[in-house]
Amino acid sequence: MVSDNRSHFPLHGAIATAGVIAAVAVAGFGGAMVALLVTTLPQASGCAAMPAGPTSSIVLGSPGTGRFVGATEYGGPGDPGSGTIGASGANLLAHPDSYAELGGYTFQTATAMGGLPYMTPLRVTWRDRSAIAYKRDFGLGGGPIAGLPRVIDLWWQFAVALGIPYEDGLWSGPVRIERPPPAGAGDLLGQSSEQSDTLLVPSASVPDPATCAPAGLAGVPLTSGAGARLLPNGQAAAPQDAPQAVKQIIAAGNQIAGKPYLYGGGHGLPLSQVAPAYDCSSSVEHLLYGARLLPVGYDAASGELESFGRSGLGRWVTIYANPDHVFMYVAGLRWDTHNAAGPGDGSTGIGWHPLVRSSAGFVARHPSGL
Repeated sequence: MVSDNRSHFPLHGAIATAGVIAAVAVAGFGGAMVALLVTTLPQASGCAAMPAGPTSSIVLGSPGTGRFVGATEYGGPGDPGSGTIGASGANLLAHPDSYAELGGYTFQTATAMGGLPYMTPLRVTWRDRSAIAYKRDFGLGGGPIAGLPRVIDLWWQFAVALGIPYEDGLWSGPVRIERPPPAGAGDLLGQSSEQSDTLLVPSASVPDPATCAPAGLAGVPLTSGAGARLLPNGQAAAPQDAPQAVKQIIAAGNQIAGKPYLYGGGHGLPLSQVAPAYDCSSSVEHLLYGARLLPVGYDAASGELESFGRSGLGRWVTIYANPDHVFMYVAGLRWDTHNAAGPGDGSTGIGWHPLVRSSAGFVARHPSGL
């Protein structure tokens, strides 16, 4: 299976032929992991359990810590080419708490995370949920995701249990991964917990200091309307029925609304830190980080956001980017750096703007699932 936007080749053991392996090795594998840095993977901090997810063998927990990496999903009715049998011979439908390490076409050559042994447990966090999964498969992977190396492929049932929208094997995005404690779920289930002490991660990936508590939503008034509403004080009210991620984006916007515009402002700082001033890209990235859609160390110019997320308009969030500027709509309300739509469009500083501006010359992108 070759997806339209990920260059991802699962090649799960039993379904791969020698001819396919040779073609993929030439087309998609060479040099993809060269710029990665070997480092120690943090252990889990031990968060309180949450109710079990849609698959009984997947026990959900609060967010973990660890490092951001690029992830993809595979399998399920929309991705039949991946099959249901892992490279180890395990039936993944019977073991939905599974992941594949990427980077090669055998267990020995799939080394994107250091060549983890079979059944290595990892705690995987997406937004406000985490769960432990086990290595039962491998795959080649592809190019970076949101500036992060693509190192892990989540079995679709595991991804859905975390709340990741099932997109027929096409979803990609950042997740956190960390090593569970030595006496963690692997030992409790009588499964091997033999692990490698290294993980390949990007040198620019800075560990996020977030704790197990979900991100707070202080400063997010709600409105009963279908879209976000601009308030007299320059902040925004979020639709009460909007997804949590949308409310988190609006909360992050309210945190810096009214900050002065400064070319280059906000860059060079962690996205968790409020800067004295912002430019277009640093402000948009601060908002996306509010929903943990970017790693805390992400720091890119507007042109880099032309490849963020998925192509086209989103239901809740749409980013318009080109090499010179980036702005976005969140629940219908525009986040921008200047009064670009004429009189009545608000201040010239960073913040929410009520009017629609021209999108000519911009690339439209949206976060997966939003």
